[in-house]
Amino acid sequence: MSVLPVYGKSFFSSLDRSDGLGLALRYRKGLVYTDMTIGTTFEGYDDVVHGGILFGILDVIMWYAIFLGTKKICMTRKTDMEFLKPVQCDATYRAQGKLVRVEDRDVWATAWIEDTQKERYAQASALFREAKHLDYDRFIGNFNFTGVSPEIRKLIMSAPP
Repeated sequence: MSVLPVYGKSFFSSLDRSDGLGLALRYRKGLVYTDMTIGTTFEGYDDVVHGGILFGILDVIMWYAIFLGTKKICMTRKTDMEFLKPVQCDATYRAQGKLVRVEDRDVWATAWIEDTQKERYAQASALFREAKHLDYDRFIGNFNFTGVSPEIRKLIMSAPP
């Protein structure tokens, strides 16, 4: 398991934001994941994590799965989100996702949230589109590589511009 670099300004993963989630994203065998416990600051209703927060987490997980699997920088185009059970505040869950398929500039991924017994609470699938005219070096320059292994750093830095 390897820690992934994080976008420096990300609400979901930046360690520099006191108002964010500070998720530690990891990569293993084609899966991107994070173990998380979300407090009541992000409560939607009665000790339940807001669905928008859950969607955002899964969107980020899918983005990383796509990037690591294709070396393409993509943007979310269309999503399908399913809330299966309420995700409780202050309980531990794992969000994880993987690349599904690639067709030219279109890329599909899926992600889900499960508890410690691997029971699913939410899941999403999405179509992403490869970005055009993006300065790859500038984009990657916004990432914080603190704690990232040399192997992951090499993988990311070797991605074609």
